[in-house]
Amino acid sequence: MRAIGAILALGVLVGACGTISGVLGRDGEQHSPAAAPLVAMDTPLPAFAFPPLSPPAILAHVEELASDGYVGRAPAEDGEEQTLAYLEAAFYQAGLQPGVREADGTMGWRQLTPLVSATVEGAPRMTIASATEAQDYAYRSEQVIWTKRLEPHISLVGAPLVFVGYGVVAPELGWNDYAGIDMTGKIAVILINDPDFETGDDRGFGGRAMTYYGRWTYKFEEAARQGAAGALIIHETAPAAYPWPVVMSSWTGPQLDTVRGPDAPQRVQVEGWISASMASSLFTRAGLDFGALKTRAQSRGAPPVEMGLAATVSLDTVISSSQSYNVVGILPGRARPDEAVLYTAHWDHLGRCTPVDGDDICNGAQDNATGTAGLIEIARRHVAAGRPERSVVFVAFTAEEQGLLGSIYYANHPIVPAAQTVAAINMDGLNVFGATHDVTITGFGKSDLDALLTREAATQNRRVEPEPFPERGGFYRSDHFPLANVGIPVLYARSGLDMVIGGRERGEALSNQYVAERYHKPNDEVTPDWDLTGASQDLQLFYHVGRDLASGTLWPEWSATAEFRARREASLAGR
Repeated sequence: MRAIGAILALGVLVGACGTISGVLGRDGEQHSPAAAPLVAMDTPLPAFAFPPLSPPAILAHVEELASDGYVGRAPAEDGEEQTLAYLEAAFYQAGLQPGVREADGTMGWRQLTPLVSATVEGAPRMTIASATEAQDYAYRSEQVIWTKRLEPHISLVGAPLVFVGYGVVAPELGWNDYAGIDMTGKIAVILINDPDFETGDDRGFGGRAMTYYGRWTYKFEEAARQGAAGALIIHETAPAAYPWPVVMSSWTGPQLDTVRGPDAPQRVQVEGWISASMASSLFTRAGLDFGALKTRAQSRGAPPVEMGLAATVSLDTVISSSQSYNVVGILPGRARPDEAVLYTAHWDHLGRCTPVDGDDICNGAQDNATGTAGLIEIARRHVAAGRPERSVVFVAFTAEEQGLLGSIYYANHPIVPAAQTVAAINMDGLNVFGATHDVTITGFGKSDLDALLTREAATQNRRVEPEPFPERGGFYRSDHFPLANVGIPVLYARSGLDMVIGGRERGEALSNQYVAERYHKPNDEVTPDWDLTGASQDLQLFYHVGRDLASGTLWPEWSATAEFRARREASLAGR
């Protein structure tokens, strides 16, 4: 880890900006503001040697956070403490005030996020038997399974496999892939993505654009609601939007979850992915035509199919409790401090993962040291402009890679209640390839925020377009989604693919190369060919959209067809 500035002495007084009224503490209760809180820190300060939002300023943060000394920034592991310390120091140096009230009444930077961790021991065994023979399937190369139940040993013996198509139950669409079957003691075999993906026809799932029904998180949740013993998702690269090595990197280390209360929904005993080759083997052994069943599953009313195969699974897991932290900084508003604009990015990555050429640290440079750097830089820019009418809140989330856990926790324990949060702007993976002619909005058409970004983009002679790959389900894969789920209008945008140098052809090639070669792999590191001019342009847009909201009285609304509109209306009605 390189030196990053002078040491800040203990007991530095932070409070020149005042405090936001009615801050929520770690206990979730409303508290009165406290003046000039003391914040003890002994962390080297980032040396802000470059102007806010500039490419070299962004790069300096990324080079630090994505260095091997941070060990891949996995929550509750070796790299977390130095990551948190860096963010606290950066927020302080930027001029923010700590945003979390501690039990003793002082203000701190860290919002405690309780987690439980489940780490698979060894290579869990999966044997699939037909009426005539049994076959073992290898961990990692053919199947990746785990449990998020707090049970050290899981044993399923002879659990029947049932193909349930896309595993969707959508009453509003008259769709039920589990119709007519009792899943008790059985394992659901499920296709990834939506029924519309293959053809692009819109059967209610948005055509090629993935809905939440297409996400792996939903499929495990629905299998549990159906009472299944297990759920296995068939991996295919195109509908999953990433290749099999990403599954091996993402789901073979410690699997984290938020601490669930006694009334929380139970999970299935075994969750997992199976490779396309393993799926082919299973359907062939069952005497079933996978292609034909997949096509049939794309139509409403396709019944579940009992495959005539039974799985025996033995899974040993080390269970431990842990805690991680969201990092929260606030620039308090002058006139309406209880109303806030929220900026977010996740600080975490995968820690150690499947090695590539002997390197087992998943540094997460683009995903998401860039977004974290952007959060710091936008904070610097807002502070430099002075306090706006409304407060501006900056949250670096933990455990995004484990299922958006930090943002889920924040949504349930907000620093500023959802009804008082004007909008949220999320950053996850900034552009490292250079300037573009376009800006894409993931979830285009869902809210008034599109128009605000379009207006700002015009000042850069850039156009705004919908996301180019809606089938990848990007709207449901980052930290804005839990915020939208509680009604907060969200903006999730980034540079498009129409590069100033090389056009769309180059942009598409670079995007595809990143997903294939670096996404969730040790190769996601800073390289000499990075060009952060596009990232700098994007951050300027995000700053101006947020600044306009923080300086004005506008309350952006969800569009009439957005699935979150009713939640926002209910939230505001109770304000």
